[in-house]
Amino acid sequence: MRAEWQAHIDELLGQYREQRDKLQGLQEKLADIEATAEAADGMVQVTVDRQGRLTALELDPRVYRKLASAELSEAVLEASRDASAQVADKISQAMQDVTPAGPAGSAASGGIPDLGKLLPEKFDMDSIREHYGLLGK
Repeated sequence: MRAEWQAHIDELLGQYREQRDKLQGLQEKLADIEATAEAADGMVQVTVDRQGRLTALELDPRVYRKLASAELSEAVLEASRDASAQVADKISQAMQDVTPAGPAGSAASGGIPDLGKLLPEKFDMDSIREHYGLLGK
């Protein structure tokens, strides 16, 4: 292989490794995302994790005197929806510059995509070509 091609391949592999490291760091950051929202004039506070699962619920003692059970249920649901929407926004913002548009890069499924699947595991050129369907072309 000619030296200029090898230099170009080495440069591309360096860029590849750098991007993969960034993606792994982003995935770790996304794992810690959570959001908190309030409803019923702050008497209901809900925290959800990156998948929208309820991780904390705080009820002001006044809520039992001010809201009927149906209103309290609706307030909890409202706060949960708001917190889940905040999480989705945080994930989208964190990922918009890193992942491609479309299903492989979207967080629409409610979770964090496996960013490692965007890039092949191995660093040799045949593995990269195979991952992107370019082997034999």
